[in-house]
Amino acid sequence: MFIKNPEYFLTIVKEKGISRAAERLYLSQPYLSQYLAKLESALGVTLLDRSHMPLCLTPAGEVFYAYLERQAYLDRQLTSDLRDLQDKKRPTIHIGVSPWRGSVLLPDILPRFAKQFPDVQVILHEAPVPELVELASESVTDFCIMHIPNDLTELTYELVMREHIFLVGSRMHPLLEGRESTYFDPQPFTDLRLLENERLIMLPADWRLSKLLNNVFSLHNVEPRNILITSNNTTAINLAAENMGFAFLQESGVSRTSYLDRLACFTLGEPPLTCPMAIVYKKNGFLSPAARTFIDLTKEFYSAFDRSGGSG
Repeated sequence: MFIKNPEYFLTIVKEKGISRAAERLYLSQPYLSQYLAKLESALGVTLLDRSHMPLCLTPAGEVFYAYLERQAYLDRQLTSDLRDLQDKKRPTIHIGVSPWRGSVLLPDILPRFAKQFPDVQVILHEAPVPELVELASESVTDFCIMHIPNDLTELTYELVMREHIFLVGSRMHPLLEGRESTYFDPQPFTDLRLLENERLIMLPADWRLSKLLNNVFSLHNVEPRNILITSNNTTAINLAAENMGFAFLQESGVSRTSYLDRLACFTLGEPPLTCPMAIVYKKNGFLSPAARTFIDLTKEFYSAFDRSGGSG
């Protein structure tokens, strides 16, 4: 179906009103209102509920909006693919991932992927988790490997797993002496109040993992008094290995550290606290066969860490 000026309708929806959309498009409001009326007449449905402000989509409007979003993505993909063919460029997939997640995931996944798609170029977009949401929303990436974002207005996701969150500390720490709890056989840390006066190495407060942990602290009436903030999980685990505090880390990331013999690992709570990890991409976006394969390989690899029965 040929839709004239689909960006007009998309802008009306994003601006949630005809007046603001007209300003954004440098059109008059009467002209844009007339465009919408003609569009609805041609389709034979009402696309927007005008009974209240801001404007919202009707069920038919939801379907039409999803169609236009997908069509716009496919148009961009077609243009890119044809340009690559003309320039004799290799096909590419763009993957968003946090630097730490990339360092523990890609050495296991990328060699397997390269065997199946040796001609596909993988372009990494390494960024903190909050920035990955923007990359996925703007279709800069084909998909991102990350926690499930709070705002799913323009995004969708496939759950990969729920993994244990470990409390990690040096075996030499006085609190852990005599406690046998390893990465391969983690035991529950039964009294979080023992950590109140210890240095806790945490991720930024607005990150999902920190929010989960703060909920746990609140539930157990724990008020940490010495918190060191870092956005780098490698920093956190290295400090813990040097007996400089306790860190909280995802199970799959701990597995690749060279300090396993120096670290004690504990689960938190009962059932053990878990954190979801997902493949996140633009709603109604197109996934190439190569991207689909990479996602499937990621799910296969992480199945060993899936703790879907846990809390969190």
